[in-house]
Amino acid sequence: MKIKKLTLSDSERRELTTGFRTGESHCFRMRCRAILLKAEGLSAPQVGAQTEMTAQTVGSWVKRFENQGIQGLYTRPGQGRKA
Repeated sequence: MKIKKLTLSDSERRELTTGFRTGESHCFRMRCRAILLKAEGLSAPQVGAQTEMTAQTVGSWVKRFENQGIQGLYTRPGQGRKA
């Protein structure tokens, strides 16, 4: 199976690294890490194993990142568990 390579610019890599290290939510940090690992050439199942996501979820976040940039990795308002 061919692994789709994700190419990041230097500024994208810096933003994702900063997001991974200092992001406010655990979910956002793991999404940043997933994109960084995918850019290193890992497959979606390999990334999922390191970030506790399914391969399908990794693919969804990669698509969202490709379409919306780092802003797409934030949890949208109204999403998630309600109190």
